[in-house]
Amino acid sequence: MSTLAPANTNILGQLWRLPFVPALTVSVFMLGFGLSLAMPYLSLFGVKAVGMTPLQLGVFLTLNAISAVLISTRLARWSDRWTRRKPLVLVTMGAGALAYLLLSGLRSYPAVIATGVLLMGMAAAAFPQVFAFSRVRLADAPGDLAERAVTVLRSVFSLAWVVGPGLGAAVLSRWGFQGIFLATAACFVLAALPLLGVPEKERTVPAEKDTVKPAEPPRPAGAMVWWVALAFVLYGMSMSMGMTMFPLFITDTLHGTEGQVGFLVGLCALLEIPVMLALVMVRGLPSTEKLVKSAFLLFAVHFALIYFSSGLPLLVTTQAIRAAVLAVTAGLGMLYFQELMPGRFAAATTMFANTSAVGGMLAGIVSGAAAQWFGYRAVFLLCAALTFGGWMVMQFIVKRRSD
Repeated sequence: MSTLAPANTNILGQLWRLPFVPALTVSVFMLGFGLSLAMPYLSLFGVKAVGMTPLQLGVFLTLNAISAVLISTRLARWSDRWTRRKPLVLVTMGAGALAYLLLSGLRSYPAVIATGVLLMGMAAAAFPQVFAFSRVRLADAPGDLAERAVTVLRSVFSLAWVVGPGLGAAVLSRWGFQGIFLATAACFVLAALPLLGVPEKERTVPAEKDTVKPAEPPRPAGAMVWWVALAFVLYGMSMSMGMTMFPLFITDTLHGTEGQVGFLVGLCALLEIPVMLALVMVRGLPSTEKLVKSAFLLFAVHFALIYFSSGLPLLVTTQAIRAAVLAVTAGLGMLYFQELMPGRFAAATTMFANTSAVGGMLAGIVSGAAAQWFGYRAVFLLCAALTFGGWMVMQFIVKRRSD
């Protein structure tokens, strides 16, 4: 039976007293808050304000994803080579502020595309850059406090998504897309300001302490990792498609409101936090592989329920399921790749991140075409099929291990 780990009632106090944790917390929260204001309504902006067709929206999102992968990869290489990481963090946040400032006034499809490719792609690197900077800055914390602090920062980012979408809906109804994007640009600036007071930590040794692994025989990953990567690409593709088309499905197909979109997105983020904490606190859980496999199957059920939904009650249930799935995949997905590739922390982390990016690239055009030809509801049936395919791949992996 699962048991709760002994609670350390003073752990939050210890974390808060670590140097620069308050500043990093504010920065991460403002970054998450800004993204949560704008991202749920980006597809609505494209269709309703710019006049994109679903296919044009898919092209826009796909180009954004490609740009984000290329720019983030290049910035990550520079960040690992340079002794100073903070300048790149500030550059990415500055790009985000400029991108959303421009989107507040742009309504031309080519101009919006250019802004997405050049600036939003760079802004997408703000999340990994600020977390990499935080990890290096806190590396000298005693014991496992550094790892705990980064986990708390990740929870703060999720917390921002609890309040952001609902406030975004209120801003949208009062000031339109211009108001949302101006607020998002301001949040990027406010996320950068606390970092100005956090001194750079000169790195004389690699920051990734996790590269030291237990002294056990390395388990050869071989083709197994590529099968896992395929499963996660299918999962990432369905997640991106569903996230993009969900607001349009609510407003256009079910004739709901932007406020309902904000409520449902915020509800998912709210429920995600206790599930993530439970995964940290509870002992005796199934293996990482079994949890990930179960999450994939549950995600297919999630999309099937959206396909059959006609009102808010069933959609609330789908967001509870989605919260459980995202908590597992976000919290344990990277760990699963690290287990498959022992002693290769950086390579495992990069592969995990790339599966989501590749899934996002494929999702844009596919979801746009499916929505234009078959309607928004059909997109979720396709998402269910893709996620079920990922679960089948995971079943194949488990079967090969048992043979």
